[in-house]
Amino acid sequence: MADEIILLDFWPSMFGMRVRLALAEKGLKYEYRQEDLRNKSPLLLEMNPVHKKIPVLIHNGKPICESLIIVQYIDEVWKDKSPLLPSDPYQRAQARFWADYVDKKLYELGGKIWSTKGEEQETGKKEFIECLKLLEGELGEKPYFGGEKIGFVDVALVTFSCWFYAYETFGNFSIEAECPKLVAWTKRCMEKESVSSSLEDPHKVHGFIMGMRKRFGIEVRLALAEKGLKYEYKEEDLRNKSPLLLEMNPVHKKIPVLIHNGKPICESLIIVQYIDEVWHDKSPLLPSDPYQRAQARFWADYVDKKGFVQNAGFFFTHSLPKAPSSS
Repeated sequence: MADEIILLDFWPSMFGMRVRLALAEKGLKYEYRQEDLRNKSPLLLEMNPVHKKIPVLIHNGKPICESLIIVQYIDEVWKDKSPLLPSDPYQRAQARFWADYVDKKLYELGGKIWSTKGEEQETGKKEFIECLKLLEGELGEKPYFGGEKIGFVDVALVTFSCWFYAYETFGNFSIEAECPKLVAWTKRCMEKESVSSSLEDPHKVHGFIMGMRKRFGIEVRLALAEKGLKYEYKEEDLRNKSPLLLEMNPVHKKIPVLIHNGKPICESLIIVQYIDEVWHDKSPLLPSDPYQRAQARFWADYVDKKGFVQNAGFFFTHSLPKAPSSS
């Protein structure tokens, strides 16, 4: 009886790409299911009730969660095909260490580059480059981190490369100029069919992030600007949420939150309507006629539920930047 393999994923996720790459390396066929992370499927909620995140591998009805754990599972179950982890226990431990380093460092710092500006972005960029240089040193003169063949660390790291173009564009720097050996390694990996077929187009990823930057809390900022209101802007680290955010939005624990005279208002469209009602004498946003107001609310709700749901889900529920904890 053939194995039933299902992957629950979302296309821009570097963590999901890891699983796709591992499956490709093993030559395994599977069913790919794209998740709408703002309207998570019953299957995702059933298979990953703890984190409710992608990716999730379902093998013969049993779920495996967290990308590095999934990759190790794939390597152990199909151990006779293109082994990813070395046979020596110490070398396996070293491979796991560097893959864990990638998760804990690159993900967070990459998010800082595209989501911040000024001094904070410069700090994130500097630390990001330092991490890449450290990884470049670990690679040394080997063709792959796994030696002569692609291995566990290669799978963990190479999926970040399709985000490099976005990091470079937003941060105004060149990864190749800083880490030429690492970029050469990336190009070498991309020559493999299993890698090139599993990774997304960097320009497509860049476009996705551009959309996120424009959309992330923009309704509230735009409404405040329309009313000519001054306010204090506090940037949230969504992977290490502030006590204030957790206090002000204990139900969803999400941004945006507007705090007006110490009282919180949550959910962007609700916030915009609140702003319009409190400062109703300045640039009204909703029409005065009840029916027209209802129509305006209908279409705004439609945009939230349909027009942007595919793109917003990954960030809102997977918590980027410094967000989806890495999976």
